[in-house]
Amino acid sequence: MSNKQSNPEFHVDFDSGGLMSRRKAELLPDGAYLFEDELEVDGIVATTIITCAAWLLELYELRTGELFFRSGKEQIRPNTKRFGVLYPPFSITQPSLNNPKGHLLGIADSSSLPPEFRTTPIVFEMASIKAPAGRDQIIEILTSGTSRQSIDLSPDASVLSLKAKRLIDQSHLAYPSIARIAKRLGVSHAHLSRQFKCDFGLSPRDYLRKLRVADAPLRLARGEEIVNVSLDVGYNDLSRFYKQFRKTTNTSPGVCKTILRPERS
Repeated sequence: MSNKQSNPEFHVDFDSGGLMSRRKAELLPDGAYLFEDELEVDGIVATTIITCAAWLLELYELRTGELFFRSGKEQIRPNTKRFGVLYPPFSITQPSLNNPKGHLLGIADSSSLPPEFRTTPIVFEMASIKAPAGRDQIIEILTSGTSRQSIDLSPDASVLSLKAKRLIDQSHLAYPSIARIAKRLGVSHAHLSRQFKCDFGLSPRDYLRKLRVADAPLRLARGEEIVNVSLDVGYNDLSRFYKQFRKTTNTSPGVCKTILRPERS
């Protein structure tokens, strides 16, 4: 069993303490990555989750404490201790954990979701928590969830920031120049950076850096070679990939692959 300070499937920054103990990890027949964690956090812990081409579905059954989300000026809270959270592709979400203890099931995959689940992060209530056996059951979990609430970090984000984010999302593998994106949008680099950070809590450059390695842990968990993952996420220089991966996840690709990869019989 390995203790981690972050959810390794997608980038999470823990600003203070907390533990997630990996109990189980396996690949479902259709290739989705399934994991189980025991969650125990003391105090209020702020996190940031950034997804790239893959999505993340988390199913919580808390004994104590709570999980809540910043959405604009509001705090969104599920009304029960049993709930699901969907982080769709290319999303930025800011959950906070308030002394939670409980069980977590997670599924990460890059397969296409139904249209209504592709863009907006949501939290929803569930009658029971059960590990899905494949894609059909994953979709059933999403469609049967009740009391859905949007947890979009910036529901009132400026048009400028939304356009910049879309351009970064579309060209992140080519490492686009933020200065060129600003010029294309008719503003200065400094103005774009200020507005983007105001809307999303991080600069366009930091978003791009974290976005480029967001899918790497999932691919490593599936057993892909580090050098191939590095190339496919846009890093021709392996040493640079290692540096950015460690800066984003606080661990190395090799350690991440060892911890996350399901046991082979």
